[in-house]
Amino acid sequence: EISECLVGSEMCIRDRCMIKKMLYQELICTFPKPTTRYVRRNEDYYMLTLKSSYIKHKTNIYSFFKKAAAITGAVVITACSFSACTPFGGSASRYNNADEQYNAADNESFNAFTDSLFRELASSDSLSLHALLENPCEYGIDDYDITLGRIDIDNIDDTSDITDYITKLNAFDKASLSKSQQITYDLLNKYLYTTLNYSDLYLLNTDLTPTIGIQIQLPLLFSEYTFMEKKDVEEYIQLLSDVDGYFNNLLEFEALRSVRGYTLSDDLLDEVISSCKSIADSAGDAEGMFIGTFNSRVDDLIFLTDDEKNVYKKQNEDAVINHVIPGYNALITTLASFKGSNQYSGGICNYPDGARYFEGLLESCLGWSKSIDEYNDLLDSYIRSYSIVMQKLLRKDPSLNSQFGTFSFGIDKPDQIIEDLKKKITDDYPALNDVNYNINYVSEALNDYASPAMYFMPQIDNLDINSIYINSAGTDSSDLYPTLAHEGYPGHLYQTQYFASTSPSLIRNVIKPGGYIEGWASYVEVHSYEYAGDNTLLNSLVQCNYALILCLYAKGDIGVNYYGWTEAQLSSFLTDYGFSSAEAAHEMYTAFIANPANYCKYVLGFLGFEELKKQAQKDLGDNFSLKEFHRYILETGPVHIDILFDYLKNWENRLVVSSRAA
Repeated sequence: EISECLVGSEMCIRDRCMIKKMLYQELICTFPKPTTRYVRRNEDYYMLTLKSSYIKHKTNIYSFFKKAAAITGAVVITACSFSACTPFGGSASRYNNADEQYNAADNESFNAFTDSLFRELASSDSLSLHALLENPCEYGIDDYDITLGRIDIDNIDDTSDITDYITKLNAFDKASLSKSQQITYDLLNKYLYTTLNYSDLYLLNTDLTPTIGIQIQLPLLFSEYTFMEKKDVEEYIQLLSDVDGYFNNLLEFEALRSVRGYTLSDDLLDEVISSCKSIADSAGDAEGMFIGTFNSRVDDLIFLTDDEKNVYKKQNEDAVINHVIPGYNALITTLASFKGSNQYSGGICNYPDGARYFEGLLESCLGWSKSIDEYNDLLDSYIRSYSIVMQKLLRKDPSLNSQFGTFSFGIDKPDQIIEDLKKKITDDYPALNDVNYNINYVSEALNDYASPAMYFMPQIDNLDINSIYINSAGTDSSDLYPTLAHEGYPGHLYQTQYFASTSPSLIRNVIKPGGYIEGWASYVEVHSYEYAGDNTLLNSLVQCNYALILCLYAKGDIGVNYYGWTEAQLSSFLTDYGFSSAEAAHEMYTAFIANPANYCKYVLGFLGFEELKKQAQKDLGDNFSLKEFHRYILETGPVHIDILFDYLKNWENRLVVSSRAA
C-alpha cells in the first residue's frame, strides 16, 4: 500500500521523493495470502493464520524541507519525548486533556501560514504535485519545475528551515486559534520537533527496499497519473524522461550509505535488483504498463486529435526506451557494485544510533507517549488477552476448531464486498455520501514484488477518482473481504473521504501520521470479521486469531530491530506459538530488517485506537456510543495518538451534554 517543504526550487529530493512516499504510505496497505497452521497451547487447540508479508510500507524518518534530507517524513510524524521547550515533553499525567479554550473564528494569519507551508510541500516535485492537485494554479501554485526532484547532497545536513518554521509556529498564541486550528497546531508542533530531533539519522534510511521501495512504487504512481488536459500528458512524458536522472541521484545518496557500511545486506539487495530487472525487462513491451497502458489511456482522451495521440505515443515510447529502462539498468548495475559493503548484520539497532533511529520511527508514525519497553509490554498484554479469549471460545464450543479451516465471508467479488461493507457498517460508523471508486489489478511485472493491495489517494480537488489495486499473486479470494475493509470501507477510502468532507486545512492533506492512517485501517480490518456469517463465536475466534498474529509481528519487529534478536531468537519466539517453520521465520526476519518499524506502525496504531476506546468506555459508561466514538476519530482526522487522547475529554463532555439535551 502506498500512503509533504519550503521554497520548492531549492528543495532537495530527500524531501521530494518522500512526498511520494507519503502518498504511498497513505494509500497503500497489504493483505497477503496466508498459510494456516494448528497450534497447541495450554491443552487447547486453535488455528493461527500466519501472514508472511502482512504490511506493506514503512515509516520513514525524513524531512520534506529543502535541505534537511532525512528526518521524519511522509505520512507520519510525532514526538513523545521532546525537550522542555515543547508542550509535549513527558508530563506526569501523560496526556494534556486540552482545555476548551479556543477562538470561535479561524485565525486568518495562521491559515496563511499553513497554506504557505502546504504550497511548498505540494510543489516539492511535480509528480507529487499532480498526485495532490489537478489544478495547482487554483491553489496559488503556478511556477514549478517538471522534475522528480534531486537530493541536495551538498546541504543535506542543514536544518535551518525546520527551526525557522518552529519559530514561526511558536509565534502564534494557541488560544487565538479555532478548535480545528489548535489540532493543526499540535500536529505541526509534534511533526517539526520530531523532524528536528532525528535530523542527523538520514543515512540509516533508504528508498530502495524490497516490496515498498520507490523502484516498485514509481511505476504505480505513473499508472495512476490522471490525464484531464494536454498539459497533463506533456508533463507526464517530461517526468518519464527524468527517471534516469532521478535514479542516478538516488544512487549518489546510496553511495554515501555504502561508505558508512549502511548498504542493505546482499540478500536484500538481490531482491531489490530482481524487482528492477523485472520492470526493466517488461517496460518496453508494447502491451506493458509503461507503453500499452499509456497508449490505451491516450486513445480514450477526447480532447486530443488522432495526430496528437500518435505524437504523444511516440514521445512516451522514446522516454521509456531512452530514460526509464536506462534508469532501472543503472539501479541494477550500481546496486550490484555495492554488494559486500554492508558492515552491520541483523536489525537496525545493530547500526550506529540504530536503536535511537527505531525510537524515532515510532515517534514519527505514532506520537504516543510510550517507551519501546512499554510498547512491548502492551503487545504482551494483548497477546495474552486474545489467547485467553480464543481458549474460552473453544471450551465453550469445541467444534469451532474444525470450523476454523472452512471459515468464509461468503463473498469473493470485490465490488460486491465493498457494497456489502457499505451496508453493514452503518450501525457502527457515521454515514458518508456515495463515492466513486475503481478496482484495478497490479501489472504482472510487479506481481512478485508489489504489496498485496493498495489504495491510491484522490486529488484534493478531484475526490471522485479513488483507485484500489489488488495484487492477484498476493491476495487470495478468501482474503478479499478484510483486505477491502482495510483499503475501502470503512478503511482508507472511507476515512479519506470522510475527513475530506469536513473541509480540513490544506496542510492536513499532506501531514498525516502513519500510525493513524494504517492503525485505523488495521483497526477496521480486524473488526470486519464481525460482519461474517451468523456464527458469532466463530467470527470472534477468527478475529482474535488474526489480531493475535498482528501482535506477534509487531513483537518480532521490536525484538529484531530494538532488542537485537537474531534469526534463531525470532524462530524460538515463533516456536512458542506453534510456528516451527524455519522458512517462515527467515521470511519474517528478512522483512523486519528490510523495513524497521513497518509492522509496528500498523499494529501499534491499531492498539492505539483500542486503548482510546477503552478509555472512552471507562469515562462515559452507559453514555458511550461506538458510532460517535468513530465520528470523533474521523472528524479529528489523521493526528498522533497523544493528540487523540488530549482532546478525548473535550469530546466526551460534549457527548454527555448532547445526550442529556436529547
